[in-house]
Amino acid sequence: MVKKIKKNNSYSYNDRNIAPKTKGHVPEKIKQEAPDLTGEDASHIKRIISYIIDLGIYLPIALLYQYTSQNLRAAGGPENERNALYMMISIAIFAILLFGYLPNKWKGQTIGKKICKIRIVPTDGKKVEFSKYLVREFLVKVVLFWFTIPLVSFYYLYQKFVARETNPVLLHDSLFNTKVVKAQEK
Repeated sequence: MVKKIKKNNSYSYNDRNIAPKTKGHVPEKIKQEAPDLTGEDASHIKRIISYIIDLGIYLPIALLYQYTSQNLRAAGGPENERNALYMMISIAIFAILLFGYLPNKWKGQTIGKKICKIRIVPTDGKKVEFSKYLVREFLVKVVLFWFTIPLVSFYYLYQKFVARETNPVLLHDSLFNTKVVKAQEK
């Protein structure tokens, strides 16, 4: 038989007292450190240089793996097919590490941004998610670059010369609520 003891909100079950779990030291939500939103906007030249550095790191390796994978598939056989599949998976893992994990770990910096001393910060006050880094840096800038680079360039020129904004925000920055600033030296 279960009886509730009113004194300390514990329960008695077959003459054993069961005390409630204490809520005394339950940690509140772990506060994630959002990067500060201050900082001077990064120059467009530094942004282009960091983009070229990131592409210079990813594309040669990805193209080499792609070429090797095609040669393995052309040679035929189940083992070559399996190795080609592993190479394609390793390209995807490399992209996730380079364009998703590193910016998330380095507070908004890819290797190119770290070299150019710039970083991505959120404009809405929230921490930039891993998936947002991956989509912004890889999907938009690498996979769909043939479409997004002309679109972003046209949008920038429109903002600069037609709308006459002094410091126009690029299209992918406004879509992802981010901006690129000079990195603060610690």
